[in-house]
Amino acid sequence: MWLMLVGWVWVMSGCASAPGVPGAESMPQGRSYSGLWYSPQYEHMYLEQSGDRVTGVFSYGSGGTLEGELKGNRLLFNWEEPGDRSQARAAMRGSGYFLLVESGESVRLEGEWGYGEERKGQGPWTAEYIRELEGDDPSTVEQVRQVH
Repeated sequence: MWLMLVGWVWVMSGCASAPGVPGAESMPQGRSYSGLWYSPQYEHMYLEQSGDRVTGVFSYGSGGTLEGELKGNRLLFNWEEPGDRSQARAAMRGSGYFLLVESGESVRLEGEWGYGEERKGQGPWTAEYIRELEGDDPSTVEQVRQVH
């Protein structure tokens, strides 16, 4: 029983870590991941933070989703592009991380993305905060496809 417990703790601690990903710092005072963000790589991102969870959609390609867990200002997330048969786009999945950074009047996300379980290695994923979410903002890939 003791070995099973030690093994479980070891596996769980591995899941919580993110090799090669910057560590978390304190979240800037009064800031949140909730809002409309613009990413030069993935276009519009509509993110909603609830406690230590963040979910959202982005408009790049045929649209996609991301969801993850916060620790301080760092979000470790999984992303998915469900694909679109009408545009011959295959489904893709991966992981990534963001750090929410405030500098003067600027609030931005700085991070990377990867395929599968890799949180980095495929390129940058950055975004600039635009505004708070509004009631008619999209919250599903289907709604993103209608708006963009």
